[in-house]
Amino acid sequence: MDERLQKALEFSNYNLTFTNQKQSIKNRVKQIQIVHHNGGVFSAEPALISFVKTLLDIGKEDGVLIDEKENPIEIKNLQDFFDILISAYTSATTEYENEYNKLKKMRSIKKIMDW
Repeated sequence: MDERLQKALEFSNYNLTFTNQKQSIKNRVKQIQIVHHNGGVFSAEPALISFVKTLLDIGKEDGVLIDEKENPIEIKNLQDFFDILISAYTSATTEYENEYNKLKKMRSIKKIMDW
């Protein structure tokens, strides 16, 4: 096989493997972002965090939020819920950064697959 073609094939395989591993990391991070609270399932995403923060800023102490399964869930202490969301989000993003940085340092398919 032509050397240029061989290098192109190796890069393509590397890129595909890298993308698959990155998606695997993202899926694990999504699991870390899941918050179970008062019978509801929430994802600690910036939009929800901002909404809860807005409710707190206007003086609300409790409220009803729609969870991931589209069920209304009463949140009796928005501040505690906000703290839980922030903790889950920061844990998830820290994990993502750490795992992604490890992945970026791996320059061969064998290293990525062994990881």
